[in-house]
Amino acid sequence: MVSLRKRAGVAFGVLILAASSGIVSLRAAEDKDLADWPAITEQEKSLQSVPQDPEADAVILRNTRDGRIILDGRYVVNVIDYHWRLKVLTDRGKRLANVHLQSQKAARVSQIEARTLKADGTVVPVPADQIFEKVVEKGHGYKVTEQVFNFPAVEPGVILEYRYRVHSNFLIYMQPWYFTGPEFTLLSRVSQAFPGEASYRVLCHGCPGPAPEPDRWEEGKLRGKRLTVERRDVPGFREEKWMPPDAAVRSRLELVLTKWAQHEWEELGGREGDLFINWDSVARFARYYYAKAYKVDTVAARKAAVGWSQGASDPLQKARAVFRHVQEDFKYVPYSQVLAQTRSIADILKTRSADNEEKAVLLVAALRSLDIPANLALVIGKDKGTLIGEFYSLSQFSHVIVALPQPDNSAIWLDPTVTYAPFGFLPWQDSGAGALYMTDTGSVMINLPQNNEFSATRYQVTVRPRPDGKSDLDVVAEFQGDDAIEMRQELSPASESARTAYLQGWLRDARPGAELKTSQIENLDAIDKPLRIKMSVEAPDLVTKAEAVLLVRGCVLECEDTNPISRGERSYPFYVDRGWNSQQTVTVVPPAGMKAAAMPKPAMLKSAIGSLAFSCSSQADGSVLCTRRFIGPRGRWPAGEQDGIRKMFDSILEVDRSSVAFQEEAAAAGGR
Repeated sequence: MVSLRKRAGVAFGVLILAASSGIVSLRAAEDKDLADWPAITEQEKSLQSVPQDPEADAVILRNTRDGRIILDGRYVVNVIDYHWRLKVLTDRGKRLANVHLQSQKAARVSQIEARTLKADGTVVPVPADQIFEKVVEKGHGYKVTEQVFNFPAVEPGVILEYRYRVHSNFLIYMQPWYFTGPEFTLLSRVSQAFPGEASYRVLCHGCPGPAPEPDRWEEGKLRGKRLTVERRDVPGFREEKWMPPDAAVRSRLELVLTKWAQHEWEELGGREGDLFINWDSVARFARYYYAKAYKVDTVAARKAAVGWSQGASDPLQKARAVFRHVQEDFKYVPYSQVLAQTRSIADILKTRSADNEEKAVLLVAALRSLDIPANLALVIGKDKGTLIGEFYSLSQFSHVIVALPQPDNSAIWLDPTVTYAPFGFLPWQDSGAGALYMTDTGSVMINLPQNNEFSATRYQVTVRPRPDGKSDLDVVAEFQGDDAIEMRQELSPASESARTAYLQGWLRDARPGAELKTSQIENLDAIDKPLRIKMSVEAPDLVTKAEAVLLVRGCVLECEDTNPISRGERSYPFYVDRGWNSQQTVTVVPPAGMKAAAMPKPAMLKSAIGSLAFSCSSQADGSVLCTRRFIGPRGRWPAGEQDGIRKMFDSILEVDRSSVAFQEEAAAAGGR
């Protein structure tokens, strides 16, 4: 798809996958078997602990990626060999024995080998028939898979290792290499060899010292350069609550192609020399391929768009209808990459599936076919990280969205990858995110508008304690914003039985031990309205009896049972890119003959990350009304706020355990 046009001689191409439904098979010039396993040193065999991380459950002995770009006839392919070796130190380290190798767009995984090496030297290989291909997503015309296997004979002291090969058809940039792993790493190394005609710009984010320089590389008849970067004794990347995106904090290496000698860039008007010299050249490159798709199949696009918008009168109504169809009618293929590649509109319409780039291109094609102006924007999603200004690469973007320009120079922004987002609603990944906005004649880096609407979940719960200690609950849960989108993504495509099963699982997370008796969903398809779910529930552990006193918890759903903030020293800042607003109103109806005797203390708690308000009061009908509201705004805070945030959650634990006391009316009267 991406072409390198030689000024003289035979045409030369870099072949890139043109459909997400499969990989183009290439015969690599050096597709030979992998070499012998790298030797295991005596130090690796005898290692029993990590001085730099005494609490480590395992240690990554080596994690390497070695790539080489090989010419195969008229084509070019990057053959990449991966090797990972780990030693299990404790029983807890056995959790790392399960491996998932996810497929990538424009790449093919092969030659997977894995083995366990026991302390006595015994080698236990993973049989080939125990390496399974698991389907992650599947639809008409496409399949996203991962390779899954488990190491055998895993116990403290064993060494686990696997290796595999990837043939990548995409050479414009290399997938980022992260030096940090889930555990302390003794050696992390990445190398990339490329022909002498090619040049790559290097980003070594978080690496000590200046950007590395490539060395000469020779392999058989191939001549070129090889870039190698290694880091030793790298601390583990441990998950913490409200983590930053990987790209914001993890040390990584990236490469982006800058030029290929004696070749012109057709995408940039036949220019010879540097490929990406600024963000506008990135935009021109992407626009070239996107335009190919939406300009070639104009007849097919218009036919589809006319059908989707039938009955709509004005352009905005038509745009709403088209957007809804692109959202819901085409199965989303979950690749969070931007490669400036897409299948034809005709193929997308046929398969009824599309990745993030294809959804956006299809939407633009359909809108433009109805004479509705629409443009594309490459987005650095909030879950991706922040822009590195002078590293001009498509790799910095996570997805593509669409803008409808308005007369007042504003725009209506549409993200068709988020299936149940209302028209013009910016999901949290897009809200305030950086974007490269592209028109037919130019481009500009912008920040998307900040969506100030909180995602909100509101619960209205009526609690009726029973003599057996359980409680009957009537629950009305209302979701809006991103919370509604998330729930609709689970419920809308599911069958009735699957919806019930999902709600049961969700309920047990929100109130452990609770059993769903009945449920009713409202506004499931009315995505411009809040999603409402009514449930009747049986719940244990809300009521405690003590002689003539009945204690009923004032917090029922999504209460804090443990402090989510560790006591250990935090390594990373707090990132809250998706704000939330959770409000719970609980009405406790006492059993006959009982009345409220004592209320829990009200609470007003606050830290950098959010605030909680809680109070209970008696009502005229004898019931008690408790309200709990937690608000967490979008924001980022340094790790130094850990103590204050943990202290707030310690107090929330006490609040969520507090109870309303009821006693028999006769006893209450006698006490006056």
